[in-house]
Amino acid sequence: MAPEPDELEAVRSRLARLVSRTNAAADRLPEGVVAETRAICDVVRELLDHEERTSHTSVAAAQRYSLAATVDDYLPSSLDAYLALPASFLARQHTDQRAPGEELLAQLVLLHEAVRELADAVYSGDARRLSDQGRFLDTKFSGSDLELS
Repeated sequence: MAPEPDELEAVRSRLARLVSRTNAAADRLPEGVVAETRAICDVVRELLDHEERTSHTSVAAAQRYSLAATVDDYLPSSLDAYLALPASFLARQHTDQRAPGEELLAQLVLLHEAVRELADAVYSGDARRLSDQGRFLDTKFSGSDLELS
């Protein structure tokens, strides 16, 4: 089932708010986090644009769910969990586990990889459809030894 245009616009709007929130908190985030967050958002935005451009035929329901979950849950949950930690805790040495900043960046790298894989799956499906169309046209319009004169 194709999403309603309003649904895509709603995800796009929530994505813009997430980027704004991240930019506003940039001074409280570790180095690399804002850039990684923006990179994730860029891939999501590209997929939303692609979905709109292809009249909602390229992105499957499960993929659409993953995009929305990235914007509404996965990405903000990681950022919010880090931002909830007091500066005094963040400044301490954490010897028994990864430092919170390292943990956040690792989660963002994982999310970025996941959305890139999602994009590759969507675009590979489109490329397969293009190739299938080419084979169909070749079969339909190329000469055949079986043609009757």
